[in-house]
Amino acid sequence: MKKWSLLIILLLLLAACSSTTTEPTATPASEAETVTTEEETTAEEPAAEEPAVEMEERHLLLATTTSTDDSGLLDFILPDFEAKTGVQVDVVAVGTGQALALGESGDADVLLVHARAREDAFMEAGDGIRREDVMYNDFVIVGPASDPAGILGKSRVTRALEDIMNSESPFVSRGDDSGTHTKELGLWADAGLEPSGDWYISAGQGMSAVLTMADELQAYTLSDRATYLARTLTGTTLEIMVEGDPVLFNPYGVIAVNPDKGDHIQIDLANEFIDWLISVETQELIGQFGIDEFGSPLFTPDSALWREANGITTEEETVEETDGPIALTITGMVKNEMAWTEAEIQAMDTMEAEGLNNSGSTETYTGVSVNSLLTLAEVKTQATSVTFITDTGETLEMSLTDLQGCENCILSFRTQGGFSTTFPGFDDLPRLRGVVEIVVN
Repeated sequence: MKKWSLLIILLLLLAACSSTTTEPTATPASEAETVTTEEETTAEEPAAEEPAVEMEERHLLLATTTSTDDSGLLDFILPDFEAKTGVQVDVVAVGTGQALALGESGDADVLLVHARAREDAFMEAGDGIRREDVMYNDFVIVGPASDPAGILGKSRVTRALEDIMNSESPFVSRGDDSGTHTKELGLWADAGLEPSGDWYISAGQGMSAVLTMADELQAYTLSDRATYLARTLTGTTLEIMVEGDPVLFNPYGVIAVNPDKGDHIQIDLANEFIDWLISVETQELIGQFGIDEFGSPLFTPDSALWREANGITTEEETVEETDGPIALTITGMVKNEMAWTEAEIQAMDTMEAEGLNNSGSTETYTGVSVNSLLTLAEVKTQATSVTFITDTGETLEMSLTDLQGCENCILSFRTQGGFSTTFPGFDDLPRLRGVVEIVVN
């Protein structure tokens, strides 16, 4: 029985071995491939799970003015934020008015705009919960080299606009409720003018498109300097006609949209973005933009953290009106914006200089050195000119190089109070009375 049992076991084992060895040869090649593929897939499954987690991206919706996009600034700085945070910034570049409207309707997380009065109104209405200064540049009036209105070199924008209107020279307006459009309408209003007629063209377009249209029509337009300079790289024939008027100052602010507008508002990401944008490191990045192409930055950093780190103070931060009202300020391209009462100016070291009086006779005047005032303000290296402004709005622009070379150019004291320009050796320049502001351009 044991022999038969052993024999039966051996036969069963042989049958099993025979069945196992013949199975692969009986399986079709396609089935074998399928089995192999399944095995490979099974082996790779653990590795495929990791990217699924990594591919989850956080997105922040930024509504901004076209100038930050058209100038190339956002392309220059945003990769830094995205690399540091892993947050993808989705940019909607529209006019400031449209950007604010997107914030009001809860269709953006954060705004970067340039119309301060409208920004303040946005905050007062409760549409935003945080606003910070970011940077500034300036507006310029550009036009064809032929200059049909004869405005080249004018120091006051209102007079330039009056000449454009009187000559009915073509002028292209943004017409899009943007920050630039808002500024332009304000300038016409300041000049007491209401532009209308075939010569005044409302484009309803962004800044870059308007510059293209003005170039084609050989017309004038108002542009932020950054976008205009960026367009010079692509061949625009328009030239800067009017610049340096203090009213052309163009500050930018960033605003976090109120999260009460919906759970979709990403307030944490908005604040993270704002913290990054106003940081000293990012402000330095902003200050580098444009230097390689144009020799100077297209935007000037201006966040509170930047000002603090660089010892820059504003008039509001430094002045206590204990000795009377502010009588003279220095603003513009300076490290320290200054403001003094008349008593503070009179307490400074004085000097004498000769100038012409009202009757045309030479007279000796006493006052303070203009260069000593500029030294206190610390003029920035890229500055090129200085504009003096009176209490009646009269202006006088002077080359910074000429002014720095004039050791006895003074602001002289007036008997009735205030200051006058007394610049010996510059008889061709008018003598301004009632100077209240010096703007470094």
